[in-house]
Amino acid sequence: MSLFKRAENRDAALGNLTDLLALREGGLYNYTGEKVNEISALGISTVFSAISLLADSIALLPVKTLRYDSAKTIFTDKPKFLETPNVNQTIFQVMHEIITSMAMHGNAFVLVDRDRQNRPVALTPVHPDKIKVEMQYGEKCYFITNANGKDERKITQNNMLHFTWYSYPGQLVGVSPLRVNGNTYGLALAMERHIAQFYGQGGTPSSVLETDRELTAEQANVLKETWLNNHSRNRKPAVLTGGLKWKAISASAGDELIKAREQIVNEIARVFRIPAHLLLSKDGSNVYSNIESNGLAFVRHTLLPWIRRIEDGFSSLLPGKQYVRLDTDEFARGDQLSRVRGFQVAISSGVMTPNEARAKMELEPYEGGDKFYIGLQGALVDPTLEPQGTDQHDPTNELPND
Repeated sequence: MSLFKRAENRDAALGNLTDLLALREGGLYNYTGEKVNEISALGISTVFSAISLLADSIALLPVKTLRYDSAKTIFTDKPKFLETPNVNQTIFQVMHEIITSMAMHGNAFVLVDRDRQNRPVALTPVHPDKIKVEMQYGEKCYFITNANGKDERKITQNNMLHFTWYSYPGQLVGVSPLRVNGNTYGLALAMERHIAQFYGQGGTPSSVLETDRELTAEQANVLKETWLNNHSRNRKPAVLTGGLKWKAISASAGDELIKAREQIVNEIARVFRIPAHLLLSKDGSNVYSNIESNGLAFVRHTLLPWIRRIEDGFSSLLPGKQYVRLDTDEFARGDQLSRVRGFQVAISSGVMTPNEARAKMELEPYEGGDKFYIGLQGALVDPTLEPQGTDQHDPTNELPND
């Protein structure tokens, strides 16, 4: 490896550590001056909603393992580590933490414990602030910081799953959303703080005392304190002398701040590529004409890239031609009518047997439900026959000649 490459890899690793140290010490720099870190970012309701929506939507999907063999897909027994990753967590919790870590830091690290036969037996997520990534002898290595913050344990690439949301070519770690969107998050925090102070301190002043006379700062303070002492929380009549006038002020400025906050909601929704209406934005318009189309667009354009990252990472732990698939049919459980119609089409087209459809609906099989149906309703297809094209010539279907 050249000196240039070594320097580049070292800078990439140290750059990641610099961000994480900044997060631990208070927050990343942004123009608003607000402290942006993982705690303050989750304090933004839109960020919390967006990340939890992604994590919940993907973690609920059932994990299946398959094998591709001789142009056939065969379901295989799921290894135990994909059912109970470790003694403290379920697969739902592990996937939830992976998505949360990627959405927050751009990276997710999962420690892979293996047995003596080099087979994975346990998966344990590790917080990104405990990981340092370096390239050594052409191989990516991971260093886990212990509880004392000083000692490090080296982990080889074989024992670490590293997920990234977005990364540049040659980069050892993924881009941190907290860093690149620091100004957006900072603006949201500044606006939330300003609105809270605005209403916490009474919003705009309820009124002002006006006079044409020149007043010193001390005289103005005395006048204000006198007014508060005599007229705060009571309805006694006020006597104004010396040209002093009282004027009420409306609180329309607070309404303008709340409207401006809606734009921040749309900005954060754009960061995570989530339709704004799913984050309950008032300005979030539905691009598609119905709920089904909106849901399909969310799955296709937002969730599938995240799902593919999880599938590729878990598939790398399986031997041979086995791979992992997250069953997106789970999304259809909320729309029973569309789900049944989909099974009806799959059965009538010979894609599924009735019992396969019933299994997906968690219903018991029935006798005779393992046969395929295709074409005309009730026309059986013998599953023992070799696959044939739909235009295959069948002399038994020929009409007798006149």
